Amino acid sequence: MYQVIAVISLGLAIFGVITPGFPATEFVLLCAWSSAKGSPKIYHLLHTNRFTGPVLNDWKNGKVISLNNKIFSSISMILCVFFLFYSGIHIYLISFGLIGISISFIWVWSRPSRV
Repeated sequence: MYQVIAVISLGLAIFGVITPGFPATEFVLLCAWSSAKGSPKIYHLLHTNRFTGPVLNDWKNGKVISLNNKIFSSISMILCVFFLFYSGIHIYLISFGLIGISISFIWVWSRPSRV
């Protein structure tokens, strides 16, 4: 089960990198957690990768999210808010999206920026 979670979350993280408004960092962290329990190969790949390695090392050494990642994440969330409002979906669905984005925004900015 952990391997399935790792593969799916890695795919969602890659999708998040190329899709504005879709998170990537959270899925990288989920992939790292699940692969640590079920897939040493994916775990090693994530920690030695030049893109995900520094993020995971920061997280491992004090639950740190760098300032650059916070800014990038915030811009992505703001773009997602605009997409929600201009998508034409029902206001109740927009409300759920805004609640989730708000919680994520607060959580990301509540983490330290340096070790």
